[in-house]
Amino acid sequence: MTMTPIIKDKCKGFDIFVRISAVLFWILVLSGIIWLAVHAFSGKGVFRRGSRDYSWTENSIYICHALGGIDDRAYTNSREALERSYEKGYRNIETDFEYSSDGELVLIHNFKKKTLKELFSIETEEEEMPLSLSEFRSLKVYGEYTTMTLEELFSFMADHKDMYLILDGKYDDEAMVKKEYSDLIKLAGGKDPEILNRMVPQIYNESMYDWIQELYDWKSVIFTWYKLDDDTMDPEEIFKFCAERDIRVCTMEDEKENPLIDKTAGKYGVMVYVHTINSEGRRDRLLSSGVHGIYTDFLYD
Repeated sequence: MTMTPIIKDKCKGFDIFVRISAVLFWILVLSGIIWLAVHAFSGKGVFRRGSRDYSWTENSIYICHALGGIDDRAYTNSREALERSYEKGYRNIETDFEYSSDGELVLIHNFKKKTLKELFSIETEEEEMPLSLSEFRSLKVYGEYTTMTLEELFSFMADHKDMYLILDGKYDDEAMVKKEYSDLIKLAGGKDPEILNRMVPQIYNESMYDWIQELYDWKSVIFTWYKLDDDTMDPEEIFKFCAERDIRVCTMEDEKENPLIDKTAGKYGVMVYVHTINSEGRRDRLLSSGVHGIYTDFLYD
C-alpha cells in the first residue's frame, strides 16, 4: 500500500520536528556544560573543591596579626614588626591596608582620630583624617618604627617565597572593594604575579566573595565575621555558604566562639580561627575545643 501525499507530508513534518528537537536538546546540554565550566572557574558556583590551596593552614596554628607585635606594641604594621615576625618563624602574616588621601595603599589599621594620636601623636578635630603618602612616609610609628606601603610589602613577599599574606582591607561596599582589589592586583603584578597565589583575602559578607572573584581566582579565602550583625547572622548558613564555594576558613572574635559553632563548622569542612589571642592559656582552651588556629600579636611556636 502506498502512502497518500497528505500522510507523507505529515511523516516528513514529524521527522523534521524530531530532528529540530534533538538539535535543541544538545544545544541545551552543551550550554549547561559551558555554564558549569564557567562557574567552576569563576568561583560563582559550587564546584570549586580541588582548585583551592589551603596548605598554609597546615604550616602553623598562628596568623600573625597586623604584621606582628613588637616591643609589647600591636597594630604597628611596620617594617620592623614584619622583619621580626618573619625571623620568629611566622609565615602566615596578616596586614591592614587603607588608602592615603592621594590614593596610595598603605599599611595602617585606619586613619581615625584615635589611631593617628596613638601611632603618630597627631592631634586632629576630624574623626577621620587620611594622610598623604608623603606625610605617611615621613612619620615613624610610636616615633621609632618604619611605615610601609602595600607595594613595599609585596616586594618583601617576592623575596620570601614561603610567606602567605592575609589581607584585611577596610571596605565592604562594592565600588570600594573592587577598586582596592583592582589596585592591589595591579601592584602585585608589577612585582611578581606569583605572589597573588599566596594572598588570602578576607571577605566580610556573602556579596564580597563575588566582587573579588570577578577580579582574580583566589587560591584561598577567609570569611571574617567581625562586621556581621550578631542579631541576624546564622552561623550554619554562613558555613553552608562557605562549603558551597570551598571557603575553608572562618574567622571570628573571641567572644563569638563556642564549641557548638566549632562543631557545626566541622560538619561543613570549615576551619575556625579566632582573633586576637595573646594568652597561652586561652590559646590552649580554644584549640582543645576544636578551633584550628588563632590570630596573635605575640605568641609563636
